[in-house]
Amino acid sequence: MISAPTKGWLLLAAFFIAGAAVGIAIGRTRATPTPSNPMEPHAFVQRLSGELALDSAQRASITRILARRQGAIDSAWRALQPAVRATMDSAQMEIVAVLRPDQRARYAQLFRAAHGGMDRP
Repeated sequence: MISAPTKGWLLLAAFFIAGAAVGIAIGRTRATPTPSNPMEPHAFVQRLSGELALDSAQRASITRILARRQGAIDSAWRALQPAVRATMDSAQMEIVAVLRPDQRARYAQLFRAAHGGMDRP
């Protein structure tokens, strides 16, 4: 015979395990592959579609808008990129200077993972 407190703990554990299993199952069904660049037009339209429940006509219109504007966006980015890169690089150097040697190696791994294998910091 199992005591009442033991039954309570077993019931609590069963609910916890069931909740974890349901959470994992829901997470897997909602998991979508992360695009390499979330601002890439196709990924951007997919994200908007999910967030705003766009219909097919809206998705097509937004895709055409982005395609039409992509040249101007690319041109603006090329003009800004050197200054942005220089600012990011100097910030990274400052961060690395604050870290201990053992932290620097791990930080470099984290940076490469977050930034697609870039050689910095």
